[in-house]
Amino acid sequence: MLMSLGAAGCGLVGRGAAAWAADKPPSINPSLKSIGERFNYLVGIQAPFSMLQNPTTAQIVAEHFNLLTASGMKWDAIHPAPDKYDFREADWNVQFAEEHGIKVHGHNLCWNNAEGNPSWFKTVLNKSNARQILTSHITTVMKRYEGKIESWDVVNEPIVPWPGRSDGLYPGVWVDTLGPEYLDVAFHTAKDADPNALRVMNVHHVEQGTPDAELNRQRVIAWLERLLDRGTPVQAVGMESHLDTSQPLAGEQTRQFVEKIRSLGLQVLITELDVKETRDKGDSHDWDVHVADYYREYLGNVLSAVQPHAVIFWSLIDRWEGNRKVQGLLQNNLSPRLSLTAAGQALEAGPRQGEGRHD
Repeated sequence: MLMSLGAAGCGLVGRGAAAWAADKPPSINPSLKSIGERFNYLVGIQAPFSMLQNPTTAQIVAEHFNLLTASGMKWDAIHPAPDKYDFREADWNVQFAEEHGIKVHGHNLCWNNAEGNPSWFKTVLNKSNARQILTSHITTVMKRYEGKIESWDVVNEPIVPWPGRSDGLYPGVWVDTLGPEYLDVAFHTAKDADPNALRVMNVHHVEQGTPDAELNRQRVIAWLERLLDRGTPVQAVGMESHLDTSQPLAGEQTRQFVEKIRSLGLQVLITELDVKETRDKGDSHDWDVHVADYYREYLGNVLSAVQPHAVIFWSLIDRWEGNRKVQGLLQNNLSPRLSLTAAGQALEAGPRQGEGRHD
């Protein structure tokens, strides 16, 4: 049972939250990964290289998760110049995972957002060489880690709800140079490079109960149907799940969305789950409760509809986006948050039965 997992204020932890020292990890029992193991899905964490240099946080990752979203794998980190790859950070993370019996989720192989792409794209990449550069990169990276990566975000955030393109694709370098075919190129190349790694389309803006999110859910399904009809080897959809407490959750619409994905024969992952708090009313305890409710409700919505391949949390500890706090599972002093309790309770309730993970 989950009676020892969470924050002291809820009676679910043996010691008070303030007692946890930064050099001593909290006693979390059962671990989130052990809950997932009972239901045959992975429970992961995004933990950057810098975090894993701290022995305490590294121990937490090793003891409580069985999937790691490794840093150092985006284009700007791993391919910093046209003729240069830098595998040092990614290699270290993969080795860390292997040494601790943790599987690895690769993030990512293709993204239109300039944030994750190297500066040399601006002067080197063009319509005549884009296909060769994309296929060479995917092949080189995936071959290096062939057999060591559980799943790859082959294409990241390809579909958006805002105006820009009539087809709903994220405007950017790959769609500008290759057109919509870049999706097919990326997935076919990934299949050839490592056919045993799960090939994921990682999508965002599909989680909340807003008109934009509903539009994007419709666009994602339409694009999946289109890609599958033409034989593009997509195997799974990752829902990023950066939730915002200032917006409602989608509830039944989320359940319908993931059920539709499964009806297409695709796996479902939650790939980047965390929750942004809202401070427009109440005090810090109210904010914490609100965030915890979002973790619990969202996970419950997904798990009541499908059994995921994996649930990956994006923020082990708190972080900031501008002037808003994004609550992780632990506070910065490593004391458990109410969100940890809530996430554990939702996982403990269990997913829809009878599907299982495709190994």
